[in-house]
Amino acid sequence: MKNFKILPYLILSLATYAILSWWMSGKTEVDTILATGDIGMKTSSEEYVIGSDIRVELQNNTEATITLESRCPTALLDVSRFSSEGYVNVDNTLIDRDCSKAPDLILEPGKASTLSLLDYSYSLFGETGKYKISLELPTPSDTYPEMTSVYSTPEFDVVEPGLFKSLWRNLLYTPLLNLMVGILAYTPGHSLAIGIILLTLIIRTILLIPSQKAMKAQRRMQEMQPKIEELKQKYAGDQARLSQETMLLWKTHKVNPLSSCLPMLIQFPILIALYYCIEGGLSPDRHVLLYPFLSGFSLNEVNPNFLGFNLFERSLIVFPILTGGLQFIQMQLMSAKSKKKGAAKIPDEMQAANNVMKYMMPVMIAIFSSQLAAAVGLYWAVSTSYGIVQQLVVNNGGSAEKPSDDEEVKVRVLHRPRA
Repeated sequence: MKNFKILPYLILSLATYAILSWWMSGKTEVDTILATGDIGMKTSSEEYVIGSDIRVELQNNTEATITLESRCPTALLDVSRFSSEGYVNVDNTLIDRDCSKAPDLILEPGKASTLSLLDYSYSLFGETGKYKISLELPTPSDTYPEMTSVYSTPEFDVVEPGLFKSLWRNLLYTPLLNLMVGILAYTPGHSLAIGIILLTLIIRTILLIPSQKAMKAQRRMQEMQPKIEELKQKYAGDQARLSQETMLLWKTHKVNPLSSCLPMLIQFPILIALYYCIEGGLSPDRHVLLYPFLSGFSLNEVNPNFLGFNLFERSLIVFPILTGGLQFIQMQLMSAKSKKKGAAKIPDEMQAANNVMKYMMPVMIAIFSSQLAAAVGLYWAVSTSYGIVQQLVVNNGGSAEKPSDDEEVKVRVLHRPRA
């Protein structure tokens, strides 16, 4: 029955998330730019780095529904760049793009919509400079039926990436993108699912040694926790002595607290780069980032279908449940060994905190997965499955190096200098 103590934490967290989501979605402020004219337009920022996701907000200030029909392969809106001749339209008619599912954009009366131009980041905004995005619509008029009105965003800048972003793109994102495309190019049927599975296995295997060390270090930290709690009780009124004895305990048992998190920090940038490769890296617009030996492969040939799912689209039920369930299994395995018979009892406060992590982490991952393309969920599911196998190996490997259970930690007498 003790496990049910987690329910109040779970309910409170979900309620907080729901309230914040409702409050943010219902929070409206009058935007003078969007409220100007029949169609208000603005970009989400005044400056972008080349390759960024440029988003345009459009607000229909009329009483009629306006439908912007797809113009694929060209973008739905017109883009112009400032030059010596003024603003000149950017041509993107040669983009290799699959238009079979290009949607129209419907603007409801009095409502705003956001349009992402991520698929045109390099083809339309591949050079630095000042830009404007515009929309031309017919103006209802019996006298001049061919009259049109042009609506534009305020100008914004596209700039070169800074040093940090350049290093991240050149050392992580672009190599991983080319590795994934290279796998897809030689995968039968160019299956995105098979490509993601193979890519995930390759990356996790490359990171096997640091991640394995992190898991073992985390296991040793769990084994030491009851003894650390004993030290806290013994030296509750002497923080300096507590710190010294804790350091001695770690040294005696060959435990380094940083070793459990440092490898994870090394992996984190790689995982972020993989996320961006899967989320938006397969747009034909990214063809300019491919290495010369892959330039002949068309990204339109990638097959996103997997067991009835389109991996480019969101999965609201199946993949979130899959990723959340696998994460729960891994969290359960991470704490399973501490429950073995004869193990020192973990304090109730710490056990409650562990339960919060064990239940909340899978729920949060499931929520995030439901907001992303199913391809990201597949990647996370494969990566977590790999981690589960690793955790089983660590758990079945016995306790890490440490003295026997009946060995007491030796206390070193520290001599303080005389005043």
